[in-house]
Amino acid sequence: MASTNGDLQALSARLDKLETQARRWKLASIALALSTALLILIAAKPADRFDSAVIHARTVEAQDFVVKDEDGQIRARLTLNPQVKIRKDKSGPPVNRNAPMGPALQFYDGNGDAVWTEPRVPTMIPAR
Repeated sequence: MASTNGDLQALSARLDKLETQARRWKLASIALALSTALLILIAAKPADRFDSAVIHARTVEAQDFVVKDEDGQIRARLTLNPQVKIRKDKSGPPVNRNAPMGPALQFYDGNGDAVWTEPRVPTMIPAR
């Protein structure tokens, strides 16, 4: 009878140890599941102050800067090589389309005609 009682105690001790391990694994699994869910939620949340229409940069380099309206029609251009398009009413000084003008700022009307260009006359200004 003594051996049966000893076996029963050993079995009870092993069962207690197994239950303790099972509790630890259950708590570790819950903690892992919660941290995984938290990471997924953090990654899915959009940025607080993100504006897709604004680009922040220290330096911007380009040969042309173009301003377009909602319809995609060009309204203004700052360029090194302007595309001269004379107005239909022929107002303003005559401009040779083939002559290089240098840098210019141009504004366009709804028809795509240049309504204002600065400088108006192609000139060479020496650098100082």
